[in-house]
Amino acid sequence: MMHEAASLEPKYAYAPTWIFDSIINIFQAMATLTKNEFLEDAAEYARIGKYYAVEDMLTTDPDEKYGKITMRDHYNKIACQGQDPFTPMYVQILSELQI
Repeated sequence: MMHEAASLEPKYAYAPTWIFDSIINIFQAMATLTKNEFLEDAAEYARIGKYYAVEDMLTTDPDEKYGKITMRDHYNKIACQGQDPFTPMYVQILSELQI
């Protein structure tokens, strides 16, 4: 919907969540073997990355889960009126650069 609002062709890269598990396991195994704090930190950052990739970041309260406008309307508004502070969609910059 963001691409449509910005009149851009979407480009996607698929990364299954098992990749996080593999990376975490590799870093953790290397950290355990070498007692390297940097590798331990890398494993923890990978755990944090997986958490943010798979968990719902909105709300757990069902009454707060849905707003009053659709996501498509929200993106179209940003495309016409500019960036709001809560949505990571840089339509103005992209349209100025014509990317």
